[in-house]
Order: sequence, then structure tokens, then C-alpha cells
Amino acid sequence: MKQHCLTVVMAGWLLIPLAGAYADCEKGDCSNGQGTFVWIDQTEYTGGWKNDTQHGRGIMKWPGGDRYEGDWQNGRRHGNGIYSKKDGSRYEGAWRDGAPHGTGTMRWANGDTYRGQWKKGMRHGNGTYTLRNGKSVTGEWRDDRFVEQ
Repeated sequence: MKQHCLTVVMAGWLLIPLAGAYADCEKGDCSNGQGTFVWIDQTEYTGGWKNDTQHGRGIMKWPGGDRYEGDWQNGRRHGNGIYSKKDGSRYEGAWRDGAPHGTGTMRWANGDTYRGQWKKGMRHGNGTYTLRNGKSVTGEWRDDRFVEQ
């Protein structure tokens, strides 16, 4: 009997840390509507939902300080939006399937900026890279590399 009680008490102690460690819709309709969902790691999304995934306008905040505000489609950044990182870096522009794709501007924490075309998260097409000191280069980019003026 003593061993059985000890087993029950031990099982209870093991479950206590898990009490707040689950994902949940905190507010609204996180299936088909507007709602706020918080994941186990405290990542939080507030915005539109369709078929149990992010869809429409919304804001995702990560515990490390990163944040995305913009359009979503089928659980991915898709459309127009702004991704800001804790270090001060920021991308603003078009997204497709979760990556910068189309026209957008990236400003790195050191002050350098790229304005132009993106493809699958890489600089690709016409664009201008400007250093924080004001010097710049404009031309063609392929697979994230400058190829010609």
C-alpha cells in the first residue's frame, strides 16, 4: 500500500511541470475565424485562421523577440508583410511560401540596405545594395550574389 501511494505521489510531481506546457487557442476561433494561439515555446499568433492554420492578416511573435506582421496563406508568410528581428534587422515587402519573394527591402542591423527583387529568400533580379556610409551598387543579382551593373 505504501509503495502504491508513493507511486501516485511521484507521478503527480512529474506531471506538475507539464501543466502549462501545451499549445492552445487562447482567444477567439483558431480554426476558421480570428483568434490568438500560443504554442508550447510561447510563440504567439493573432489573426486570421482557415482550416486550423494561419490564413489572412496576422501577427506572429517569437519568444526571442522576432516578429512578423502581414499576410498568411496556408500557415506560411505569403503576400505582403514586415519581418523584424530582435537585432534590428527588418525585411519589408512581398512574401511567397514563407520566404521573401518579389519586391522588398532588407535593412540589416549594421545599417546596410538592399532594395529590389527577391526569389525564394535570396536577392535575385534588379536591386540596389547601399552601405551604411551611403555608397551603393545597382544592378543584377542572381542567387543572392551581385552579377553585373
